Amino acid sequence: MQFLRSRRWRIFLIVWMVYSLHFATNVVREHYPAFSLAEHGTLRVDEYQGFHTDIFVHRDGHSHINNQVLVSVLAAAPLLVFDPVLDALERHSKAEVARHGVTNTEYRTSRKNAARLYQMTRERGLDLRFGAATAITTVFFMAPLTALFMVFFYGQLRERTVDPDPAAGLTLLLAFGTPLFFRSTGLNHNMFVMYGMFAAFALLWVKPGMEFPVSRQRRLLAGFWGGVTLATDYIGALILPLLYAYLVIPRALQSSWKTSLRESLDMVAGSLLPVAFLLYTQWSMFGDPFLPAQHWMPKANEYAFRGAQGFTMPEWDLLLQNLFHPGFGLYVWGPVLALALVPAWWYRSDSLILPRRERRFVAVAFVLLLLFASANQYARLQWNSGFRYLVPLVPFLLLALSDHWIRLPRLARAAIAVPLVLHSWVLAAFREPVPVSWSLFGSEGVQLPWFRVLRLTAAPGSALSNAGWLPGVMVLTTVIVAVAIWQYGARLERRREVLG
Repeated sequence: MQFLRSRRWRIFLIVWMVYSLHFATNVVREHYPAFSLAEHGTLRVDEYQGFHTDIFVHRDGHSHINNQVLVSVLAAAPLLVFDPVLDALERHSKAEVARHGVTNTEYRTSRKNAARLYQMTRERGLDLRFGAATAITTVFFMAPLTALFMVFFYGQLRERTVDPDPAAGLTLLLAFGTPLFFRSTGLNHNMFVMYGMFAAFALLWVKPGMEFPVSRQRRLLAGFWGGVTLATDYIGALILPLLYAYLVIPRALQSSWKTSLRESLDMVAGSLLPVAFLLYTQWSMFGDPFLPAQHWMPKANEYAFRGAQGFTMPEWDLLLQNLFHPGFGLYVWGPVLALALVPAWWYRSDSLILPRRERRFVAVAFVLLLLFASANQYARLQWNSGFRYLVPLVPFLLLALSDHWIRLPRLARAAIAVPLVLHSWVLAAFREPVPVSWSLFGSEGVQLPWFRVLRLTAAPGSALSNAGWLPGVMVLTTVIVAVAIWQYGARLERRREVLG
């Protein structure tokens, strides 16, 4: 257990463990190509037509998903590993249907689509398979990846000479006191936009002791991660140029535009692989590498008829909703992020965690992504899926507020962090708009998202429906284990320091 001396290991294990416990049973559109790829080696989702509103029949007669498929391809890996288990669960469900008919199809929820999907999965004997698949894609995919991201974030703070204690505190605040808690407990492609954008930015960020400009290797890797944002979501069409400008402009001002543009070719080269993946998958699914799924999908709702496939000029009311809507607003779901709006002008430049130039990058990124989300009419549907479109901004905003946070007294930080973590936990556990989630917490007490679904689909009066105490025990046990891991590791760390 000597590895627990490392704060990085402790952060990884605790974040992975807590996220895994809170996995959500939501089967989202990213799941369906992953299912098909793991089971049949194809991105076509013919057998799931009708399971999701974003599944449509293309001109070739096959069904496809209205989304880029990079995350689905990656998520297929753990599903493939566990496919024998999933097959066994499916055989069991279908055998039960054959023996007893379709029973217990009621899902006591106000979400009509969720209730309809549950009924369909019960009728086809896919309920256990789908439920287990959501656990697998959280426990063995989203949770460990976001835990690794937290370790990376911690490393960025340490490279900025932030002391270990406040660096670990800020990292855990990012993990459990922001909407990343909610988003990491289910499969979601917006998180991959965040991974890619922040990784590329960090690679281009010149830290103390580093030479300017960054090395060719870092430029190549930054291009790769920037390309991942585009391969994951078309918001990458904004993010890639922004990252490119962050590389090119400072270098041009320091040397010349010719030198800067020549060096930037490394970043362009690094982006080719993920962009080629995007073009290939679009060609293989739709017969055209350049036109996205959104071009081919029939207009399915009122927003698709607005502007160009749901894109208009930014709209003021939607901008405000992206910030303050109880179902998905940035500052409603992550109140601490508002602290990033406070300027850092009165701090010495050489004392800043996030320097002036990087603050300008974050400010421009904030404006661009907010305008994008305010022009995308589909953002109005986020109430049904929670905070999503502005996920890539979260770690950047936490960096921006970190200069204020570390200057607060320790007691003040704790007093603020506790309600923030509770707020994020309530949203992760109940997965409803803010007022509804808090109301459910008041009436139901401690819950876990997967356990809550089990209770809402169980027969009234069953043992499961009467086991409301179980989530509280599981959460308390997890907290105790997490604290024990941290304290034991801290003791090992102190012992190593004493021994030199």
